[in-house]
Amino acid sequence: MNFPCTKLPINISMEYFKEIDLPSWSLVQKFCRSKWDGAFTTATVFSGVDLAYIGKLVEYDILTVLGIEVKIKTAIMFINEPNFVQDLHVDGFDPERINASNTALNLPILNCDNGPMYWYDGDFVLTKSPFKTIKYLKINWQDEPTLAATKIINKPTFVKINIPHHIENRSNSPRLMLSIRFTKDILLENIPSIS
Repeated sequence: MNFPCTKLPINISMEYFKEIDLPSWSLVQKFCRSKWDGAFTTATVFSGVDLAYIGKLVEYDILTVLGIEVKIKTAIMFINEPNFVQDLHVDGFDPERINASNTALNLPILNCDNGPMYWYDGDFVLTKSPFKTIKYLKINWQDEPTLAATKIINKPTFVKINIPHHIENRSNSPRLMLSIRFTKDILLENIPSIS
């Protein structure tokens, strides 16, 4: 499927993303870069002491900056090859999306200035993906999707992951993005705008 992507429109009638201030961002970047060995795998999933370290930094910042108490659920560093175009998807294992996160905090780690994220509208039905590596649901479109919003995620940004979306790496260098999910899910409307 060809995704329309010639323009970078911003749909402000529905919120698809919201940037935040995250004081520990540079520490998280440094930590994540130290954990990447240069290999092109789909993703690195942090667990154990690594997840606890990221959680300690980010949970404190979320409480301090947003006034929301959360617990880190997952932290996945997506590793995109140069000129990569991700398949359009919705996050989750179960088509009903029971207990699935609706938002993620995306933290740019490396080379994210040329990697737009796109969100799409349209009628669709979700089914399980045949791939087991990352928790993505397959989208079965009832009609052609329409581009709803686009954002270059080059600062800490909460993004919607419960609607069709994908990213592109429009550069000749690898792109690394840390995507964090929380318990409790943080709704975009509960995040104050940064000034």
